[in-house]
Amino acid sequence: MMSISPHQVISAFDEVPTVGHCLVACITITSVLYGLYQWLLPNPVPGIAFNLEATKSLFGDAPGMIKEVSVTGEFRVWCAKQVKKMDSPICQVFIRPFSKPWILLADFRESKDVLMRRKEFDKSSFLSDGMECMGSFHGIYPTGDKFKWNRQLIQDLMTTSFLNNHVGPAVYSKGLDVMKLFEMKMNLAKGRPFSVKKDFEYASLDVMIEFAFGKNWVHTATGPQVELLSKLGASEVKFDALDQPVSFPIAPIMDFLESVYEAPEIVEKTINAIMPKLQTWWWSKQSWYKKIFDEKERIMKEQVAIAVNNYRSGHVKTGIEHMLMREGARAEKEGREPDFGSEVFRDEMFGDIVGGHHTTSGAMMWLAKYLTDWPQIQSKLRLVLYETLSTAKEENRLFTFEEIRRAKLPYLDAVIEEMLRINAVTVTREALCDTTILGCPIKKGTQIFFVSNGPGFLSPSIPTDDSKRSETSRAAKLNDKWDETHDLTLFDPERWLVRKNNGEGLLEDDVDFDGAAGPQLAFGLGPRACWGRRLAHMETKTLIAMLVWNFRLLETPPALSSHAGFEGIARVPQQCYLRLSKI
Repeated sequence: MMSISPHQVISAFDEVPTVGHCLVACITITSVLYGLYQWLLPNPVPGIAFNLEATKSLFGDAPGMIKEVSVTGEFRVWCAKQVKKMDSPICQVFIRPFSKPWILLADFRESKDVLMRRKEFDKSSFLSDGMECMGSFHGIYPTGDKFKWNRQLIQDLMTTSFLNNHVGPAVYSKGLDVMKLFEMKMNLAKGRPFSVKKDFEYASLDVMIEFAFGKNWVHTATGPQVELLSKLGASEVKFDALDQPVSFPIAPIMDFLESVYEAPEIVEKTINAIMPKLQTWWWSKQSWYKKIFDEKERIMKEQVAIAVNNYRSGHVKTGIEHMLMREGARAEKEGREPDFGSEVFRDEMFGDIVGGHHTTSGAMMWLAKYLTDWPQIQSKLRLVLYETLSTAKEENRLFTFEEIRRAKLPYLDAVIEEMLRINAVTVTREALCDTTILGCPIKKGTQIFFVSNGPGFLSPSIPTDDSKRSETSRAAKLNDKWDETHDLTLFDPERWLVRKNNGEGLLEDDVDFDGAAGPQLAFGLGPRACWGRRLAHMETKTLIAMLVWNFRLLETPPALSSHAGFEGIARVPQQCYLRLSKI
């Protein structure tokens, strides 16, 4: 009979899992997981205000932000609320899990210093990732050789001679087209409001196409709309109550114009994605995406080929032809053949077209809405135009492009600047190294958001300890505050004017326009400030002057007068309706 020793019995017993063993294992695993969970929770930067509740969730501030932005369509509004809630000119929010917090800066003096003087900040990589579909466009590059190389190619396109001789007449011509379209809609609507959102978008698109291609391109977006409405009889227009908008049919536009029109939405959605590069890769496999960018490549190659022939024949007029001229001069200087087949020419000009049409059309829509909502400002502007351009008024005609170009119109400049002030989007930068802002530590790779619709811009400033500012910020001389006894949310163009006399006039002899009257970040600042600002101002000034000269913008019903916006490349209104009467 086999005997079993006590030692064997004890060994066998030890091999059987006990409740104690399981308990120890569970406690150990739980402790490890809890420790991992605590380690993965948002980690605030010392000394910078934050939302305490956000540090108790792996998702930080993201759920609350997503919930609000999904309703409002505006990240900037949520940012301004966080700054006010934390009552600090600098605060941090946790948007992307397991990443550095995003820094919100609501102090104009410090923002201007970072944007203009501090080289330890540059283009945000998450924005560049979101713009990857734009290819070799200068806007995606950090401020290095590639950025400067592209900017040199397009440096002629914002000169006075190019704008006045090539772009200005195109702006005027496209303005006439959209005014004709407005009048046709006005007559068919019989006193009812109608949407002009696509009309402004298409007009600006047509301007940018002629800016790039000139007369080498014959198709427009506005032309088919005019043609369609010209064939529309009054009996074909469906009417409802006087305050109900009239819906007009929209004519299709050619594929390339549709590609330009849709590209901004692709960029905006990609920038807002959790993983922008992955989304771009996935979309690039989709047929709709391929159609847009295949059409872009096809047309841009055609237009570059036409431009090369014109350049070699000595004819340089269009935007692309000026770019080729710059490349030719650079190649000669460097002792090489010009690379006219480079994708840089196609991508750079396509990016300029996309950015220019989207941002400027949004600006014109906002102006149309404000002038409708503030009839006294509309009347003042109309009177200024009539008195300044008195010859045209006396001759009962519209001003010419040369007349509007040469006219000194400080009040119109102020109207435009005030619209920009209220609708500025958030500017971003990324820290290139460990540094500080307002005395707070900022780690390399941190994203900085300059909140241009919060304290100091659309609400009273939050006090800042000047001793914590950078040396260059303290030394700078600027108007860093508005008169905060007045409501900063109101549309008040006269805050930008300096009176020359004691009267109330708004003509050149009465007032000067001061573009540095107070905080403004609409076009950014420094080496990465908006390249196309002069073109945008010319287009906006001309078309809005045409609109006010020709029409009275009558009150629209509240349901059609919301100031809610969509935020992306620019802030654009969610709706834009006009009710017009001819002057």
